[in-house]
Amino acid sequence: MQDASKDDASRRDYGLFVRRNPGGLALKLSDEGVAIAGDRLVWTTATGEDSRLLSDISAVHLSVAHITRHGDFGSCIIHFGGAAPLQVVGSSAFGFPDEERDPVYAGFVRDLHKTLATRPTGVVRFSAGVSEGRLQVMQVMLVIAGLLFAALPLILLLLTGDLGMLAVAVAGGLFVAGLYGWTQKNRPRGYDPHHVPPELLP
Repeated sequence: MQDASKDDASRRDYGLFVRRNPGGLALKLSDEGVAIAGDRLVWTTATGEDSRLLSDISAVHLSVAHITRHGDFGSCIIHFGGAAPLQVVGSSAFGFPDEERDPVYAGFVRDLHKTLATRPTGVVRFSAGVSEGRLQVMQVMLVIAGLLFAALPLILLLLTGDLGMLAVAVAGGLFVAGLYGWTQKNRPRGYDPHHVPPELLP
């Protein structure tokens, strides 16, 4: 496999962390750098660079991760025919939202979709969100969290008059609101590559 030339005048580089064949827990991401260079997608590896033809891309999946008290960051998983997928994230190396990378991630996603949108309809599958099963689990957790962290402190406030419960209820409400926002952004669906859903971008 031939890597894309670094001298390619059309090369666009994005300072984002990548993972090949994502899955499982990674305590720290180490491979940083992805680029669109001519007709190839290029990314950093432990030994240098690897690349695949953009025409090898069979699917793109977007989602948003939420970290309580820190915010959101985007994830773009790119599937290739007959090869392991590549995940590109807008997070820091330790998996936390990174405001400096937000516009870089958004730019990469838009540029990638602009390129892929020129291919015939149906050649590349575009999907977003989590699975139906995971969404249902999160919705159940949302109800439980609302009862425990927001409704219960308010009931205790009414019963005891303890104003400390008000602060607990407010904090719980903010937590539940963040969780609700995450479930809304990550509802499973397909989308048009000409119009990337804005809620999936930072």
